[in-house]
Amino acid sequence: MKFNKLVLLAALSALPLLSSASASTPLAFGIGIGVNINAAPPPPREEFVPPPPGPGHIWVRGHWVWRHGRYEWAPGYYSYHPGSMWVEGRWVQQGPNYVWMEGHWAPQVVVAAPPPPPPVYVQPGPPPPPGAEIVVQAPPPPPQVEVIPSAPGPDFVWIGGHWGWHGRWVWEGGRFERHPHGRWEAGHWDNRPGRGYIWIEGRWR
Repeated sequence: MKFNKLVLLAALSALPLLSSASASTPLAFGIGIGVNINAAPPPPREEFVPPPPGPGHIWVRGHWVWRHGRYEWAPGYYSYHPGSMWVEGRWVQQGPNYVWMEGHWAPQVVVAAPPPPPPVYVQPGPPPPPGAEIVVQAPPPPPQVEVIPSAPGPDFVWIGGHWGWHGRWVWEGGRFERHPHGRWEAGHWDNRPGRGYIWIEGRWR
């Protein structure tokens, strides 16, 4: 008889817990995995995040868990999972209840950003006809570094490449020209205030 009274008292003491959590969830009173609760969790706490103990350590933020019939705060911590990213757990409302979706580690996907396109400066209007004065408002890009090959002969002079305007900036590579007794004066873009950049053609002297 005394044993039956003890069983009845234990059953009555469990009624408040059964009213706040789903009795069909086996882990409802455990650490919070798969919990189905009819009370919303408190707002997340602000945590002090210390410096990582080493490279590659990821901070796993703290969260509310359901233990012993109430919400308790599980503090954050650092974890080391090379090549992985942490997907945080969260409380999801499903009707009148709140269900805990456990966090997990997922493979880290690294997407290489494409290299930026080279700058293109477009001058309004069609390109000028051959022989006409070329005036461009935007300055030319910095000169490109060229590898000068061996000269095909003793009388050949290297004429360095330059930026040419063909509706946009286009690099025109250097070349060798045969000129036994001449000296090549390289062409250049001359900045004329109020007009723009004017191409001065190179010439032999």
